[in-house]
Amino acid sequence: MLFSFAALPLSVTDLKLTLVGSPWWYILLAIAAIAFAFFVYRYTLPPVSGIRRTLLWILRGLALLLILLMIFEPVLSYLFDRTEEPSVALLVDRSASMAIQDAAGDRSAQLAGFLQSSEIKRLKGACRLRAFAFADSIYEIPPDSLNSLPITGIGTNPADAWQRTENILAGENLAAVVMISDGAQNIGPNPVRVAAESPVPIYTIGIGDTARVKDAVITEILTNEVTYVNSKVPVDIRIRAEGLPNSSSTLRLLHSNGSLIASELVRFSSQQTELPVSFEFTADEPGDIRLIAVLDSVAGETSLKNNRRSVIIRVLDSKSQTLLLSGPPTADLTFLRQTLESDTTLSVNTFVEIGGKYLNNRSAPSEDNIRQAELIVLVDYPTSATPPAIISAIKQAAETENTPIFLLAGPNLSRDRLSALADVLPVSLGTSRLAADRVVVRAASSHPLLTDGDFSPAQWSELPPVQGGIGNFQVDKGAQIIVKMSRESAGVDEDEPAIVLAERSSRRAAAILCWNTFRWKIGMADEREEAGFYDDLISRTVSWLIAPVEEKRVKVTTSKKLYSGGEKIRFSGQVYGTDLSPRDDASIELRVEAGDRTEIVPMKNQGNGRYAGEFDPWSEGDYRFRAAAAVGQDTLGFDEGRFAIEAFNIELIDARARYDILRQIAENSGAKFAVLNEAGSLISALDLKPVTITTAKELPLWNRAAMLWIIIVLLAAEWTLRKRSGML
Repeated sequence: MLFSFAALPLSVTDLKLTLVGSPWWYILLAIAAIAFAFFVYRYTLPPVSGIRRTLLWILRGLALLLILLMIFEPVLSYLFDRTEEPSVALLVDRSASMAIQDAAGDRSAQLAGFLQSSEIKRLKGACRLRAFAFADSIYEIPPDSLNSLPITGIGTNPADAWQRTENILAGENLAAVVMISDGAQNIGPNPVRVAAESPVPIYTIGIGDTARVKDAVITEILTNEVTYVNSKVPVDIRIRAEGLPNSSSTLRLLHSNGSLIASELVRFSSQQTELPVSFEFTADEPGDIRLIAVLDSVAGETSLKNNRRSVIIRVLDSKSQTLLLSGPPTADLTFLRQTLESDTTLSVNTFVEIGGKYLNNRSAPSEDNIRQAELIVLVDYPTSATPPAIISAIKQAAETENTPIFLLAGPNLSRDRLSALADVLPVSLGTSRLAADRVVVRAASSHPLLTDGDFSPAQWSELPPVQGGIGNFQVDKGAQIIVKMSRESAGVDEDEPAIVLAERSSRRAAAILCWNTFRWKIGMADEREEAGFYDDLISRTVSWLIAPVEEKRVKVTTSKKLYSGGEKIRFSGQVYGTDLSPRDDASIELRVEAGDRTEIVPMKNQGNGRYAGEFDPWSEGDYRFRAAAAVGQDTLGFDEGRFAIEAFNIELIDARARYDILRQIAENSGAKFAVLNEAGSLISALDLKPVTITTAKELPLWNRAAMLWIIIVLLAAEWTLRKRSGML
């Protein structure tokens, strides 16, 4: 099968020629082809010289040899060696805690001095230095520009920083990661645990003082995100004081307009004191209401920025009536029902069908049950036993009352029954029997349901596998697939829809097309950041379904209602024409106002009628915005809204340097830790050796144009020589 040749000089080695079929067949046929060419030109008419006859049979013989070689589909394979110089990823913490002054000095000044030091210059000369700034997110920047970045990041996620860096530099000879930080970690997974999984050593350099500073801080403010008019809402606030014994302060709860709701005197009796304080608030009108907790300053405390925190409560008129219809009981039903019933904005009425009968001796859902519902949830329903009258009532409610429908697939779905709801659902069954394969899911496209605010997991493929099937469902033409299911582990390349949304006029619908999704809850229970993923996904979907669908041609929203100081405000917009088709040719004038100041935010076209813009707020407080969209002289519409900025930054809850965390990160990854004034010896100890990378290459010869051209040239030369010799 293989022809092997001696190793070539330079960087090409192990040269091999692979043929389809036995090489002995090729050798025998090649001998026969050469013998045939020789025999044909043994005698010629008219007779020609021996040299010309020899040249003719050689030309024909070579052409026949190459034609035979192409038939045997030769592939030339070899190994190519190249030397790769080492790369070092320099991760620089730009979160807000890196800008404070403590007993060790000004952290930002120390960082700036180190980035301009001779150690960094030597590192640049010894390797390919790739610099990244990180806080709650990460981005690459030229090493010389690191000092020009503001130190205002909201939160620190070191594990995500080096994981993303390692992915970005996966094609390079990454010798080490060098992370400069105060060791704070308040977002993402435990970096000490994740460091043990790093394939690259993570060297850590610590900045700051490890001693606790004198400070009083509002560490937490908890209340219901949603409440109702005239209902009492508990507001629980937790305060922590460090190094302020025998002192006191006043905690006040304020309305966004500055009016006092309640206040309480708090006393700090020891060096380290934690106090819970509870208030009550009653809203007298619906809408978004901002509550502000303010702790008066205490003599000697380091910072006042963490003495003030806010929360926004959504006040509704009444609960949404939810009708839950299910096929036979499953774990999916149990977990979904628990999630829905734990939502204080919903009133859930459940019917569970088994063989045409309903659990707990309940009768079938009546037309009134269906007509009065403000949301209909179908779990593995309808089944083959579901009466057509119920299907008809559901369809009528969706068409005449614009009742949203939320479908969660299951193995007992009936194709015939579901087809009757095709006009009000985003999908229909594509097969008579549902396939049930082991699948994983992954995000497919951007949608506010997934992108508004913080939503984890960052990678959908980290979720436990569930059940689904390729070809089970057909997606409606106007629906949007926001999550897909994948069977790559089974060798199937095609993806299938997993979560689908549809919005038609004033009616919305959603469908989750895989089942055993309860695993997303129990499987992520041990992951601190993702423990609430399942509940959050269901809550977001339900909120999107029951939110009023406005026929506005211009819609502009912020990613969330409440921001911390230093955060960018991200606007997203949608513009539609008179026929509600997306308009990409519009210009949006977005004005943001606070007090007497106004600023215009540019909105960039993102395609398909979508627009986006960013805004840097100038102070804390309440902001208003108003957007106007136009095409030429024609105004398409307007939209407006509110958001709030608070000075609080999660970085300031505990601003001490955490050398213990930095040391464990380094040790778990097989590296070393050093404080800033000893960083030179740490950098000098980096193992920066180039590596030789061997790459296997294959070069198919049988389909190369060059081979064909060589054969044509040989045959053309033979034909020309024959004609010049007077032969036919």
